[in-house]
Amino acid sequence: MAYHHCYFAIEDMNLSDAQRDTLIAVLKSLGPDSHPSPACLNHWRTRLDGDAAIFEALFDEDMLTVDAFKERLANIFNIDPETIDHTLVIYHFGDGNTPVAVFSRNGTNYLRMALFGGPSATWEESGDEVRAYLALYADQWE
Repeated sequence: MAYHHCYFAIEDMNLSDAQRDTLIAVLKSLGPDSHPSPACLNHWRTRLDGDAAIFEALFDEDMLTVDAFKERLANIFNIDPETIDHTLVIYHFGDGNTPVAVFSRNGTNYLRMALFGGPSATWEESGDEVRAYLALYADQWE
């Protein structure tokens, strides 16, 4: 098991309030239970409208893949993961590459997930990418 200190975000596109709250509660539990560096413990920032959140921690990198998110969504919402589709686009908020997956089911988009800087980014690179994202969308986050 390899660990990746990074930032990722989710954005609710069509979840119910209860579904969004349940998902966020699960995501808040990811990461180590204890660590000498507080930055490695899961902490988050919620967008002003409450429909998106950014998480930072030392995550098991296997938990941040598209397939892992499909499995997590399937478990949370009691559905078959094979019924969850996704599209993947790479964004460049700063100098890095940020893969953004949109998860859908039956033709409806439900969730957007971004891994700032991508799976091989260092903590600093992931941080630079999330700060560039926040600068672009400051009106929504501050």
